[in-house]
Amino acid sequence: MTEEIRLSIGVPSSGFVRSGFAHSLANMMGHLASVGIQSRPGATLTIYLNMVEGSVIHMAREEIVTRSLEQDATHLLFLDDDMVFEANILDNLMEHRKPIIISNYLLKTENPVFLTVDRDRREIRTTEQSTGLQLADSGGFGVSLFEMDVFKKTPQPWFLPLYLPEIKKYTTEDVPFFYRTRKAGFDTYVDHDVSKKISHIGNKMWRWDQLK
Repeated sequence: MTEEIRLSIGVPSSGFVRSGFAHSLANMMGHLASVGIQSRPGATLTIYLNMVEGSVIHMAREEIVTRSLEQDATHLLFLDDDMVFEANILDNLMEHRKPIIISNYLLKTENPVFLTVDRDRREIRTTEQSTGLQLADSGGFGVSLFEMDVFKKTPQPWFLPLYLPEIKKYTTEDVPFFYRTRKAGFDTYVDHDVSKKISHIGNKMWRWDQLK
């Protein structure tokens, strides 16, 4: 039986897309149009592009998931508009057949650290020797792939931040999300090979290999 992949590409945006992101997205779409997903030979591929503009990131992500469910998508690929990536990243992400796979990238700070942490809340670093998948606790959505069962089996709200009274601050939307999906039975894995194919755009680019 032919595998049918219905891919939602979700792009939450504040309304200003970096040229590097636009170039990466165009290259990826061209790659998929010409060769499909090479790690899933013979599969049919339907693509939905869901870009949601707004100033509240967790509302944009919630809307993207809602649209993806309405479209009966099988997978959701989050691509944040401050990411640059190689055209074949989906080939790498799809080959693992895991419900949640994220990439590892540096925070845009003066002394950058990797965003992904393990179950002991320790930083996971992508180095020259890093390869394959590693079990993670949480990370960023910048380049991340989800099977839609994750959202069907994890109760809403998916991306609602939490308030931390001890420091009087709100969390980002990612850490609570991965807590909720883990509670629903889904592990999160970071793909070190994909992590070496992306960059995080700020006033400069933060790459996996800049920490020595």
